[in-house]
Amino acid sequence: MKRLTKALGRTSSKLLLALSANDKNIFTISDAQKVVKTSSAATRILLSDLVNKKWLIRLVPGKYLIVPLSAGEKAEYSENWYVIAKHLIEPNPYYISHYSALDIHKMITQPIMTVYISTPKRRKKAKILGANYRFIYAKLPKVWGIEEVWAKPTEKVKVSDLERTVIDCLDNPKLCGGISELAKGLWTKRKEIGYERLAKYVERFSSKAVAKRLGFLLELYEIGEDVLAKLKRSISPSFVLLDPSLPAGGKYLSSWKLRVNLDPKELREIIKT
Repeated sequence: MKRLTKALGRTSSKLLLALSANDKNIFTISDAQKVVKTSSAATRILLSDLVNKKWLIRLVPGKYLIVPLSAGEKAEYSENWYVIAKHLIEPNPYYISHYSALDIHKMITQPIMTVYISTPKRRKKAKILGANYRFIYAKLPKVWGIEEVWAKPTEKVKVSDLERTVIDCLDNPKLCGGISELAKGLWTKRKEIGYERLAKYVERFSSKAVAKRLGFLLELYEIGEDVLAKLKRSISPSFVLLDPSLPAGGKYLSSWKLRVNLDPKELREIIKT
């Protein structure tokens, strides 16, 4: 306490310690004002000074993140990245999506340094404490298939549910590390996925390409066979790439109207690792 007071001054140190003690690493001007008991104007000046001294990060106007009080290499992980994402975009509609949703649903094993947030609010990307925040524009009618999960013991975040995560990744494989990355996750969660719900989501999402890619993967892995006929009724005559994040090439598969630019043998092998 004495060390912090010497570095910051009594009022500033009191503020940071009180907020941290109450798990308020992310807080508002009103939260700060309740601790320091000064006017709104005086509190804003105090917070601005702490931002300049790099004790705080201003996430959005009126909302701040405490930079870790302890030094060291692990300091940037003091606050959950998904919680930060939530506070960056609320009160606008949002959900954690794509590669980040795969991570939350434990469908991947590789660490990721980018947090993907789908939202109808257009926002520039940001970088905060070692993580990149990328906002994916989604029209409001596309914001569905969402659930709330505990990101930390005291706070929930919104994330695409298991089936919607699969749909989003099939729609834009580039945002999830490619079809091969999704395929591993699909296989990992094959016993938890609701295939009827997945087929209904494909219909609601209204993407022929998604239906084709999903049908191919389900058939390849011999899972969700009960919905294959329904998916085939959703496809169109034109061919699309299996993985649009990869160069065009490969054989044309007429049954799913796909150009398979990723070796099926490779896709079968990756689920064994």
